[in-house]
Amino acid sequence: MKTKDVEKKKAALSRRFSEGVTLDLHRDGVLEAVAVPEKVEEVLRTLKDDYDFHQLHDLTAVDYIKDNQITVVYRLMNLDKPDMMVVKAPLDRGQPEVATATGVYPAANWLEREVYDYYGVRFTGHPNLTRMMMWEGFEGHPFRKDFDAHDQAPPERDPFETTYLDFSQGALQLTPTSPDGGNGNGNGSPRTFLLNFGPQHPSMHGVFRAAVELDGETIVDLRPVVGYLHRGLEKIAENRTWAQVLPYTDRTDYLAAMNNNHVYVLAVEKLAGIEVPLRAEIIRVIMTELGRIHSHLMAIGCIGMDCGALTPMFYAWRERETIYDLFEMVCGGRLLTTYFRIGGVARDLPDEFLPRLQKFLKAMPGHIEQYNRILSGNEIFLKRLKKVAHLTREMALKYSMTGPMLRSTGVKYDVRKSDPYSLYSKFDFKVPLGKNGDAWDFYWLRILEMWQSLRIVEQALNYLEEAGPGPVQAKVSKVLKPPAGEAYVHIESPKGDLGCYLVSDGGTNPYRFRWRPPLFINLQSLPELVRGWKIADFIAIFAGYDAVMGEVDR
Repeated sequence: MKTKDVEKKKAALSRRFSEGVTLDLHRDGVLEAVAVPEKVEEVLRTLKDDYDFHQLHDLTAVDYIKDNQITVVYRLMNLDKPDMMVVKAPLDRGQPEVATATGVYPAANWLEREVYDYYGVRFTGHPNLTRMMMWEGFEGHPFRKDFDAHDQAPPERDPFETTYLDFSQGALQLTPTSPDGGNGNGNGSPRTFLLNFGPQHPSMHGVFRAAVELDGETIVDLRPVVGYLHRGLEKIAENRTWAQVLPYTDRTDYLAAMNNNHVYVLAVEKLAGIEVPLRAEIIRVIMTELGRIHSHLMAIGCIGMDCGALTPMFYAWRERETIYDLFEMVCGGRLLTTYFRIGGVARDLPDEFLPRLQKFLKAMPGHIEQYNRILSGNEIFLKRLKKVAHLTREMALKYSMTGPMLRSTGVKYDVRKSDPYSLYSKFDFKVPLGKNGDAWDFYWLRILEMWQSLRIVEQALNYLEEAGPGPVQAKVSKVLKPPAGEAYVHIESPKGDLGCYLVSDGGTNPYRFRWRPPLFINLQSLPELVRGWKIADFIAIFAGYDAVMGEVDR
């Protein structure tokens, strides 16, 4: 946003909130409002209703133990302009409490539960303020600076105890019950039953549990249960140097390791003011677009397999292995690459890389057409996906959805175009859009996006040739100490808007490391999207989320 417009907005908001709200312009041009807890809900509602910040992009917290404060950070987005704004609410560490934002932004539900779980912040009025990643009965809040895991005695638990979800508790509503105690069938016997789908199930794409309430085969309600793969990435990062954090980013969405590397190094470079050599940035674009193609290959292969078509997965695996061969040439890794570095990349491209990449670019269009012959024109596959589910623009904004799922509703938001980073402003490519927000659009947009990624890689190769040889790594101190402050960077990952929020206290490791996972936020829409559909349809709909639970749980 232009500085003049930001100043105008700042002046208008200052008049609107004369007391309890301080406005300032962050160094990266983002307007920031610091509000007392009593004003937070009013500020958020005003920004949504009057200034079109219709998406809660992220919600997290930072424990400033020296100031005896826990600050809740709300990051808002206007996707149409686009524009970003930050609202901060400093809370007393002894009793951190603020009104829930779920009445303004329903997407705050899981994000507030996560902050409660990690920091102990109580969001008054929240419909279901329970643990998100840690188990019920866990004592303490592990992201607080004074939390010591060694002092926490593990709770005594029966290893054979089974935990069941009670659908009468929490935010989800059941079907109306009849006066005689039944579920509306008039004879007092329950009409619905609970089916635990997962966490160990091939169609769950990882350890994810969906507790599904069924009326016959029709889904009445669904509750997602996550946290089985939680490894504490954000906490671990606080105890590693800035460079040592990098390998952990590979292990979130492990099908897009290069993309994960990219957002982290961009955030550190922004924080530390590091200039990256041109050749390194071109190589980064090539690698992240190959990562996007690879991730989408796995997505369409899994969608086909979940719907009963096994053959496409084998073909997708063939191209996946070619991409992995290319990754192995440059860094020795395949699934987990850790190729990017703060200030550039680990090493230049080897001589054999470019000929092999050119061969792949020449062959890939034919492979995509092969997927179309097998899947896209298959009558059974079309019936399984076409007009199954209906994600609307309003629902997508309500749940802060991004990536192919958001674009399936016709919303033209791709970070590479809307808020260009790296070198993306120099490339010519289109943003494919859907119309119906159905399971078919979830699949088809990934096919179309692979074509666009191929275009970008071809242009990047030409750009690389024009740029000629040069360094691939900036001079960076071996003991990196970015100045005290904070930085936020977001990119278009294969699954959506992936963000990295860093806070530095001037030390050798992050004071706060926040990973904004697009899939975790997208997944909140699942119950609303599947209600009324059959259990078989749920499989096809869920496949469209392209779930990797390592990104959800972190």
